[in-house]
Amino acid sequence: MKKFVRNAVVFAFASLLVAGAFAQQRINLKIGSVSPDNSPWSVEQKKMAQEWARITNGEVTVTFMNATALGGENGVIQKMKVARPGQKAPLDGGIFTNIGIYELAPESHVLTLCMPFMFKSQDEIDYVIKNTENHINKAIEDQGFYLIGWFNVGMLYFCTKEEVRTLDQLKKVSLSVGGITSPELGKAFQHAGYTTSDVSNEKILSSLKSSTGCGGLYTIPMYAYAAQYSKYAKYVLNMPICPVMAGFVVNKQVWDSVPEKYKPALLESLKKTENVFIGVQQKNDADYLQKIADDGGVLTNLTPAEKQAFYDSMSEDAVRMTQSGEVKVINYPFFKEVEALLKKYRGQ
Repeated sequence: MKKFVRNAVVFAFASLLVAGAFAQQRINLKIGSVSPDNSPWSVEQKKMAQEWARITNGEVTVTFMNATALGGENGVIQKMKVARPGQKAPLDGGIFTNIGIYELAPESHVLTLCMPFMFKSQDEIDYVIKNTENHINKAIEDQGFYLIGWFNVGMLYFCTKEEVRTLDQLKKVSLSVGGITSPELGKAFQHAGYTTSDVSNEKILSSLKSSTGCGGLYTIPMYAYAAQYSKYAKYVLNMPICPVMAGFVVNKQVWDSVPEKYKPALLESLKKTENVFIGVQQKNDADYLQKIADDGGVLTNLTPAEKQAFYDSMSEDAVRMTQSGEVKVINYPFFKEVEALLKKYRGQ
């Protein structure tokens, strides 16, 4: 009888150890995301999370949380950092815009990719990201994280109260740099000759309504329409300024704990989601530009010569943006590297 009891105890203890080991294998990634709830981006994130759970038989799961509820991108960054040695951070990673990536890792110089009129197509964006990712990734890894994926979630456009067709006209418009941009990026625009006003996100609409408020802003078409900005800044310069990228960043230790056998399939799943994001972004931009036009907005289509004048100004603006010691967001050596890559790509 004693032997039976002893064996039962040993078996139960062994079962607990096995169960404990199995439980330790389960990894739930808690990720703060800038994706708005119920948006197409949010839907694709959930699909990817389901795919990861299927690939790993439930060993790796992802829970996405809205960044706004966590205090914005900066709030997510703070929750990704450990308060005390030995503690686990509340969040394992985040999906950030260019601005959030810059705030996490300034040495990435990622906001240099926000230079106005640098890119002419999605293919150019993809080419530059592919050829500069080592530079960007190293800066993020130095902060203790991996950048495992990039998403293009939209293109920024200028929306103004009065129609503009030249860069000189545009630079005279008082542009709101609240909401989807940053004060530092606003300063960089000022050094390039733009007129900016740091209007907070919740006051942009009232400022646009006022005759003494801002004269326009730059944002993605979906926000311009959904927030009713385009009702008052109804002229949309139908020429994308720059992409709004979203980077998927994960804590290095957490990602290293994911079994190696799953990582190729997980990253392949992420890559498919990136491609879907790009398709969604391009459709969203086109759909919402059309909605703006249907709602009384005006899409200003420039002639090839007028467009070229904007492109020609980019290099001069990059120099102006980096002349002042107070502006750090645009890195001139990195800009020249990107410019050389684009020249090579266009030559091909």
